[in-house]
Amino acid sequence: MAKSGVRGIENHKGKWRFRFRLRGRQVSVSTGLKATERNLRVAVRQMEEHRERILRREPDPVPPRSFEEAVENFLAWSKAEHREKPNTWRRHKTSMASLQEFLERRMIDEITPGDMEGYKTCRRQNDIKEVTLRHDLHAASQLFQFARKHQWLNHDPLVGVKIPSDQDARNDYVLNDDHEQIYLQAAAKHDNLYDLAILMLQQGMRPSAEVLQLQKDEVDLDAGTLRITHGKSRASQRTLHLTGDSMKVLGRRMVGESLWVFPSRRKVWHRRKREFYWKTVTAKHLTYSGVRHPHEQVLKETGLCFGLYSLRHTFGTRLWRRTKDIYIVAKILGHADLKTVMRYVHASPDDEREAMRQFEAAQIKRAEVVQ
Repeated sequence: MAKSGVRGIENHKGKWRFRFRLRGRQVSVSTGLKATERNLRVAVRQMEEHRERILRREPDPVPPRSFEEAVENFLAWSKAEHREKPNTWRRHKTSMASLQEFLERRMIDEITPGDMEGYKTCRRQNDIKEVTLRHDLHAASQLFQFARKHQWLNHDPLVGVKIPSDQDARNDYVLNDDHEQIYLQAAAKHDNLYDLAILMLQQGMRPSAEVLQLQKDEVDLDAGTLRITHGKSRASQRTLHLTGDSMKVLGRRMVGESLWVFPSRRKVWHRRKREFYWKTVTAKHLTYSGVRHPHEQVLKETGLCFGLYSLRHTFGTRLWRRTKDIYIVAKILGHADLKTVMRYVHASPDDEREAMRQFEAAQIKRAEVVQ
């Protein structure tokens, strides 16, 4: 147990802790602060304030928390709370990394809206996209709500802080037939991207969580189905019936020893008998970055502008136009909430004209019946 040089303050597991005896009572409280010289003065102040509260016979307050400790508790809660949606926890973990870097020396109850505006400025100076900043601020909002429930915080540091709109982040672009052909012809130069695009356009699968993590034992070409067992939620664990184009793509990819339909192949520096050489190895499955860069190259070549997730929106909209059954669309896309699936259904002016044409025809028929 390392001493601090100040009576009553000691280093306990890397954090300052104060201990004293007053009115026959032994008091031992962790400050939540890292055991650094910079934090020692704050720890002394906390100890003195705690003494005064005991002398005034006030109830013990909730121990203050450093931002770092609050984040640690929040991520543990998030991982358990979103165990059926692990991507949500991973998103929180990513956002907390940048927030910790900016606010790690603060106590969480000392963070102000001005600090959060400073965080926004810092992130934008690093040229991050607005959608990333929006995700980070939403994660911060959930952290602050978590802290308020534990009484570590009595205010909301995001009050008055403008969070970027999601208007530019939406992937609700629906490809028409011409744009689809242009995109697929350019994507054909990149095998992984082309095959991913076909499965998204034909099956409506999520790119990272479902297509790239698909395993060969989940595909049954004889039955013409594939099972998604590792989706982001319980509703996403489903069986899809394959189209002819999807069967061709998966048929080509079922060869080889890898367990994955989209294996990741990379070169590593290998040593054998004192000689070094590059060796190509297969490691788990392809990651999203492995198709994102080819996708961006195709967009530059074709002049198109949309995110990969728009291919899933295209499938959802086309399926709805053919079936007019929003429940079936939700089941195939893997959504439990119909409000969520409504984001994937985009009515075009042609859809509106056709709806009004059918409405008018029904009105005329009704008038004829009345006469």
